[in-house]
Amino acid sequence: MRPVTFVLTALAAMALATPAWAEPGDVLIKIRGGYVLRTGSSVVTVDVGGTPVSAKAKAAPGGEASLTFFMTDHLATELTLGGAPYDIKDSNGRTLVSAGLITPTAMLQYHLMPASKLLRPYVGVGLSYANFYSEKAGEVLTNRVVTLAISYSADIKGGLAPVAQVGADIAINEQIYINIDAKYLGANSKLTLDQGGTSQTVSHRMRSIIMGAGVGFRF
Repeated sequence: MRPVTFVLTALAAMALATPAWAEPGDVLIKIRGGYVLRTGSSVVTVDVGGTPVSAKAKAAPGGEASLTFFMTDHLATELTLGGAPYDIKDSNGRTLVSAGLITPTAMLQYHLMPASKLLRPYVGVGLSYANFYSEKAGEVLTNRVVTLAISYSADIKGGLAPVAQVGADIAINEQIYINIDAKYLGANSKLTLDQGGTSQTVSHRMRSIIMGAGVGFRF
């Protein structure tokens, strides 16, 4: 038997042998680890002691937990809670502002190939809220040498963000499966810096691609 024919035959046998899953009324719980790319985020330029400093949000590891409820063979809703560090750095790698970012997300999904017992790809659209917390001024500000000591603070305004999603569930058995997932999330925000009582606010466009993989459980 040719290798290609053997592989195709084996996959077909696995699909027939794997029990059906993700039927209407089913609940799936997923836990994913991943990486957040922020190449589409805008550069922010602020005045630091009379000198303009430009910085941009950097990529970071992240994680997510989600709950999916199947309404029909094709349609499902998913609630996701994800988080990742959010560091804005200059071209020398120095931090202007560091923060945490939590993104609760609600999705409506369309699952393809409902008859498949092995692979279930899906696409989704939804809405997220970009919630920044624990913002801190970084060494770009705090390591400055000034005549009189001054305090620094930072704030990044949260906001609603549309989300697009693509992914797939790969069954291991009736209850356990592997999940791969990618989401695009975009939000418009504002960054405010306070330097010794002098405040400045600049617009900040956040664009993230969240790539994740993990394990899921069917209930």
